[in-house]
Amino acid sequence: MLYRRGSDRVAKYAAKFVPETVAARFTQVKDVAVARAQEGLTMWAAIQELIRPILDKYGVAGPQRAVYIGYANKLAKHAFRQAGDAGVKIAEALKAYYVTAFNADPRLLTEINQVIIGYAVPY
Repeated sequence: MLYRRGSDRVAKYAAKFVPETVAARFTQVKDVAVARAQEGLTMWAAIQELIRPILDKYGVAGPQRAVYIGYANKLAKHAFRQAGDAGVKIAEALKAYYVTAFNADPRLLTEINQVIIGYAVPY
């Protein structure tokens, strides 16, 4: 069996990319896409508003704030998709990863857990 080369893939992409078709598809789904974006972006903004007071309380400043906001966003993403024991295991693993990889404070992560999913994951 022959594998598709890069040039084969580019040729297929070029053949499928018709600006009129793309514009028509975007027009057809615009209302749905805008409604979903409004819902999703509002949710992410609300999560960040919940996390900022915790960061202020612990004096987290500068680029380190992004670590904790990123953690909250990732935790929320998984919490919305997984519940029960699966959600707990994902939260535990995510917390351990952030402590190890980003030197995040486990106390802050625990408070973020409480805000996002309503329970503290032991570390």
